[in-house]
Amino acid sequence: MNGHGRETESAANIEYRIAGLEARLAAGELGELGMRIEMHGAAVTVRGTVPTADCREELLRAVGQELAGLAVHTDILIAEVTPPDHSEDLT
Repeated sequence: MNGHGRETESAANIEYRIAGLEARLAAGELGELGMRIEMHGAAVTVRGTVPTADCREELLRAVGQELAGLAVHTDILIAEVTPPDHSEDLT
């Protein structure tokens, strides 16, 4: 037991929960975003790029639900998807 009176979650259980999150993301609209979800000790890191702020919020909601109670670090970037406002000079 740790100092808070709760057992530390096993690595196998954390991996199981990560797999559940990956399956949820693959089945939904976020499936093609290629999120990297990695376990580092008792913490989880979620990295990747999403096309919009709404997608980021949806992803964070799913992460919060699937990995509740775990230390989660996120590095989720929002891609710039607006077309350029000028042409590129190649000469």
